[in-house]
Amino acid sequence: MNRLGIIGLGNPGKEYANTRHNVGFMVVDYLHDYLSFNKWEKIGLNFVSEGFIESFKIYLVKPQTYMNLSGKGVKNFLDNYNLESQEILIVQDDLDLNLGSVRIRFNGKDGGHNGIKSIIQELQTSNFYRLRIGIGKPIDKSETINYVLGEFTEEEWKILSKVINKTPEIINTILKEGWDKAQNLYNRKWLF
Repeated sequence: MNRLGIIGLGNPGKEYANTRHNVGFMVVDYLHDYLSFNKWEKIGLNFVSEGFIESFKIYLVKPQTYMNLSGKGVKNFLDNYNLESQEILIVQDDLDLNLGSVRIRFNGKDGGHNGIKSIIQELQTSNFYRLRIGIGKPIDKSETINYVLGEFTEEEWKILSKVINKTPEIINTILKEGWDKAQNLYNRKWLF
């Protein structure tokens, strides 16, 4: 692997910027600043920033298609840059994981996540990597939509910030030591 597209899922627009559903955008924005990558450019349906981590060509991507149509942005990115589905890492929020935990996985179902569902539908495959960031879930299932579109509390931000700050290390491990090593290190019940 000498190229990797890191695609954060989220909804464009200031009103969504700090919501739980926008964790993917938060991660790629943090990586962008941390790695001092090129400025964001609108290319097709996405904002894209390119750079290198040692000899690896890295693309940071924020689809501008809204969450439920994420697949259109992802497909557009793959087509524009001639990448395969196995050369991307989708960064997503995950209701089924506790806040403070992450999971790296390849393949699998959408887990009820509309962004992942859209990507599988558009690409006609589930063969891509995911970095699932735990956001916890509401006690009342009927509150799920309000919960994911709600903002983090101050206490939740403290935990989430630690997770986001850990993502450069996670990416470095993936690039230098491989996916299996990264899964063994970070796929724990609690990272923080």
